Amino acid sequence: VPGEITIPAQKLQELTSRLPRLDVTLNCTDKAQVTLLCGRSRFEIKGLSSEQFPKDNLLLSRQFEDGFKLPIKHLEHACQMVSFASDKREVNSILNGICLEISERGLEMAATDGTRLAYYLVPGCKSENNQKVIVPFRTINELARILNGLEESDIECSFMESTQIIFKAPNRHVVSSLVEGTYPKYQQLIPSSHSQRAVLDRAELLSTLERVSVLANERTKVVKLLFEEIGVLKVSANTPDLGEAEDQMDMLEYSGQDFAIAFNVNYMVECLKNLNYQKVELTMSESLKPIIVKPVFDEAKQAPDFEYLYLLMPVQMRVAG
Repeated sequence: VPGEITIPAQKLQELTSRLPRLDVTLNCTDKAQVTLLCGRSRFEIKGLSSEQFPKDNLLLSRQFEDGFKLPIKHLEHACQMVSFASDKREVNSILNGICLEISERGLEMAATDGTRLAYYLVPGCKSENNQKVIVPFRTINELARILNGLEESDIECSFMESTQIIFKAPNRHVVSSLVEGTYPKYQQLIPSSHSQRAVLDRAELLSTLERVSVLANERTKVVKLLFEEIGVLKVSANTPDLGEAEDQMDMLEYSGQDFAIAFNVNYMVECLKNLNYQKVELTMSESLKPIIVKPVFDEAKQAPDFEYLYLLMPVQMRVAG
């Protein structure tokens, strides 16, 4: 018998993902309780009346204005390469959201937790009407999920005043409240010059950092990187209660003098895991100024149509007494 009910989406997804590949039967009682049957498994899920759920036609009839189209390829890519840098500790914080801006510069997405910054720019996606909003982290994650597998090239995006945003694709809509407040002026953090530049194999750097991190301090997770003029990178960690570790790798390119910098290894590892490129470029100027990570593109195959950088604030190195 046809009917409607509201049930917890996350619990339903968790259950169905663990069920065997058999038919599933859903039954609903007048008390808004759902019985899910699959093979020899039985689950009782408490729900709510469907009347308490916002109606699609009411939600989508609201006056969303200032609409524009965003390229799905870049939006999905940006969600993956940016959202991980947001602050996960405070759900209601401005830094928990991702800054989305479209202007004459192009489509820009950025996330920061105060220690690091991930930034993605699509110069070819421009708009004369500047729009800048803060989208919740959970919304960006959900958006990335529904974008996966879409055959369309663009998705529509609109705002309702300064309170809500809607992303519309065929048979798929994501509507979300926006985070209120002013996002930090992160552009001011990005250095305009550097004195050291290194190009490294991303996978080798990642595995080197992960090995050394085993003996990094459990609380601070600090590792030290020493870039040598001869083209060798030394990665080390020293924790009195645990021991010390050192590993080395050859750099593909290096320009600059011997240079040392230290940072939280988890922040660098997370970045490298989200950069699906063979090579990365690291640029630095001083030991207490940001280190910048960028993917290295093979322009002989295809010129890049976006820009990306990851900024990580270092920590002060201890001087042995």
